[in-house]
Amino acid sequence: MKSKSFNSTQPYEYKEVMDNTKPILPIAPQDELSGQPLLKAPIVEEEIRHIESKKLIADFSDTGGLLKKVFLKEYSTTLPLDDFMAISGYYEGTKYAVEQSDDRHIVYSYENDEYVVKKTYVLSDDDYDIHADIDITNKSKMSKLIDLNIQGLRLNMSNLNGKNHNNAQTMGGDKSLFEYVVSSENDVYRKNNAFKFSNKEKRESTGSVRWVGFRDRYFCAISKPIFSTYGYNINPVSDHLLAINIESKGITIPPEGNVKFSSLIFVGPEKTHLLAKYKFGFEDIKRYYRMAFFDAVAKMIYSFMYMLNRFVTNWGICIIIMSLLVYSATYPLTLKSMSSMKKMQALQPKIAAAKDKHKNNPQKMNSEMMELYKKHKINPLGGCLPIVLQMPIFIGLYQVLWRSVSLKGASFLWIKDLSEPDRLLIFQNTIPLLGNELNLLPLIMIIIMFFQQKLTSANMVITDPAQATQQKMMGIMMPLFMGVVFYKFASGLTLYFTMFYFLSTLTQWKMSKGPKAA
Repeated sequence: MKSKSFNSTQPYEYKEVMDNTKPILPIAPQDELSGQPLLKAPIVEEEIRHIESKKLIADFSDTGGLLKKVFLKEYSTTLPLDDFMAISGYYEGTKYAVEQSDDRHIVYSYENDEYVVKKTYVLSDDDYDIHADIDITNKSKMSKLIDLNIQGLRLNMSNLNGKNHNNAQTMGGDKSLFEYVVSSENDVYRKNNAFKFSNKEKRESTGSVRWVGFRDRYFCAISKPIFSTYGYNINPVSDHLLAINIESKGITIPPEGNVKFSSLIFVGPEKTHLLAKYKFGFEDIKRYYRMAFFDAVAKMIYSFMYMLNRFVTNWGICIIIMSLLVYSATYPLTLKSMSSMKKMQALQPKIAAAKDKHKNNPQKMNSEMMELYKKHKINPLGGCLPIVLQMPIFIGLYQVLWRSVSLKGASFLWIKDLSEPDRLLIFQNTIPLLGNELNLLPLIMIIIMFFQQKLTSANMVITDPAQATQQKMMGIMMPLFMGVVFYKFASGLTLYFTMFYFLSTLTQWKMSKGPKAA
């Protein structure tokens, strides 16, 4: 597909309001001999061109010769990033000429009395990467020392909540998942909630830069410098603009010589196998939790899920199998927890009697209760400890299912997209509590949890009327509360926890049919 000038008929469906906020630029780098800016040209109206591959549509501007936007065709989305490969500190209105343009390839050039600057972009044929080169030639008869800051990424949140923004996923809570990351030889620096910026985020660091990146719930963009670097700086331009610049080492260009700054830009889904194949540590951008232990558990679950998906291609069935496997693995702990709780309930009349008998002597009351536990071989924490041990798995599963891009667009039964609520019916008018859509899975969860609470109450020995009333209220309020919490969640996540509560209810029913604790 040949490149073409920008016009009102877009080759893909997304609308955009251009950002009119112009950052205050630092003083342009100067030639060491003449003292004049290296690149200077009047500000002119830009022309946008589109280059398309099987995976991406990239927008390029002749103003600055910049990669403006990248559109992911398969997912019909674009990230809130713009102006890749800007030479930070130079006049942003510099007009570049289109020297060459064809399928997946475009070359911009700018020339003044002393330099020729070329920017070349090549889109991968069947992948999510773009190779970018900045080539600077010294036209003069003297050596020139250049020291460039290349803008790795610029985060632009100006249209995040705008009416014309095509990313529905970024509305509401998903923007709290925005995060920018800088991987250098010294550390991996991260900043989450990256949708509003302040001067507190200004940062400078020395050391070789591996890459800079941005991620949201499903996707990421990474810029990898393939040239010598000695640091980076994070510059919050305004409350909705932030630039991450990669600082190059000073390079001397001999007379009529040239120097090249190459970069690899990845814009695509945050899938470990896609990121790992570049062998630049791109997969390090993924992180589910700050705590290393929970993050490691989540990544193990992710790896197992995708291994399972090689054999079970439908993600809905895959989630059900995952729920069965996880529940089976944790079943001994669950059974032990329920058995301990059953014994505790059988002992409640004696505990109540001890409390009533020694209500004015707490020390004696605690002593007698401990004797009861010892005599009947009951651990008072036995019902809670197995649940605590299972928490890392549940926490890991929550993040993996919530942030799995593979669920986006995946269907199962009546569910059209496992990354969205199941939306069995869409109403013309808003209904109290339900909104304008009927999500069936959370309602099924409410019914299952209601029966589970009924079984729990039937197995409990309650001697206090007030406690009995409280338990009855909990049996109603808890299922309703969980239904409200999950009502707008991704249906893949809701499907897993609905299966979990169903299996847990079966176990509870099985326990209720067993012999009563003596």
